[in-house]
Amino acid sequence: MYRLLIVDDEPVIVNGLVQLFQENEQFELDVCRAYSAKEAIEIAKKMKLDILVSDIRMPQKNGLQLMDEITYYWPLCRVIFLTGYSEFDYVHEAIRKNVDNYILKTEGIDPIFEAVREATNKLDAENRRRIQEEKAKLHFQIAEPLLRNELVERVLNGEPIEPLLAEPRYQELDFEIAADQDTFFLIGGLEAGENQHSRTLIASVQQAFANYLPAMFACETAVLEGEVPIWLLQPGEELLGRFQTIESAGELHWNGLVAYMRGILELVQNECEELLGTAVSFGISGNLNGRWDKARGQFEMLRKHLRGRVSLGQSMVVVDIEKTNAQEEALYERGRMQQEDMKSFVIDQIHRYILEHLSGDLSLTAIAEEVHFNPSYLSRYYKQATGHNLLEYIQTKRLEGATHLMRETNLKLNEIAARVGFETHSYFTTFFKKKMGVSPQEYRNKQCTL
Repeated sequence: MYRLLIVDDEPVIVNGLVQLFQENEQFELDVCRAYSAKEAIEIAKKMKLDILVSDIRMPQKNGLQLMDEITYYWPLCRVIFLTGYSEFDYVHEAIRKNVDNYILKTEGIDPIFEAVREATNKLDAENRRRIQEEKAKLHFQIAEPLLRNELVERVLNGEPIEPLLAEPRYQELDFEIAADQDTFFLIGGLEAGENQHSRTLIASVQQAFANYLPAMFACETAVLEGEVPIWLLQPGEELLGRFQTIESAGELHWNGLVAYMRGILELVQNECEELLGTAVSFGISGNLNGRWDKARGQFEMLRKHLRGRVSLGQSMVVVDIEKTNAQEEALYERGRMQQEDMKSFVIDQIHRYILEHLSGDLSLTAIAEEVHFNPSYLSRYYKQATGHNLLEYIQTKRLEGATHLMRETNLKLNEIAARVGFETHSYFTTFFKKKMGVSPQEYRNKQCTL
């Protein structure tokens, strides 16, 4: 499933386009919205983006500047610009930047649909090309450098990096990780099967990861205990700067950086499922800078989580160690919970999160982070477990919340719309009338007469 982000500083245009795309059965898209370039950039930091449809004339940052920001994080993102003006300077610059399409708003919705359809076709073609190239490499045996693997293992066992690198046996290695900088590691878990831990399969997963890891990360890879792929990752200074918070005097926003990494892992997981036919799960450590002695304990904890979840029938998991707790860890003790119990537990978690965040972010990415899933897998898991679409459940709960507030409170309709997660009153009115057959005001008037 591709993710489409629609950006315009006019909410009525954004909400109208979102509704039209959601109602068009020709598209299978995860549609997101932003009302400014700043909001769009924040979304890009948290989730993978495939297609950007943006107004080219906006305050603070125009569409061309926004495109540069978005493609910094997601280079494969296709870009379509909308404008109310036919201006040569913008058109010339858009062509120079290799924009997919440039559409006048006066042309209507059909050219926008067509442009998005063309963009998805280009994405499909690029995916097919990449997969064909990777299939040609599947039987190629990637030799794992023995010394590098050994060094990573010793580092994760808590041995200080600097003395290790000074040892004669490692001095010739061009080890990319510095001991005194922000660093974290990932561990991978492959689904059970005959070839789960074969060198070829692990090497293929490592190659898929390398395909999507941006150049602003220094990376060292290894395979621990013959079966656990691991990546030591160190973000570069420019990337770290983009995740520093102004409010706290330049302090690193670690959760923001991890959210960006989750978006990268979503791409890797999707490719491994399609190309290799295997589900890959990941565990993300905390920041090891100044805490290298904690690395082994974090490794063991993440491996326990991944093994426990796989044994309980879950796939494509992404566990952030900073968001785990003792109660959750206890669930993975052998025999503590059966698959059906775990399924019910996860669905309850999803439902509880939705009810607690009706007025907030209920994107697939946000919910998936809560239950440690890949966003695409979350949608399938929920459908298989409940027989219903997750978006339908969210809409049902928003509708129930709205009707309850109309019956039981004197809140204004625009306040009710905000409390159940609608950005604008007009969008709430359109949604409500479509579902209930009457406008919110007509519904409330009818309740008052009963």
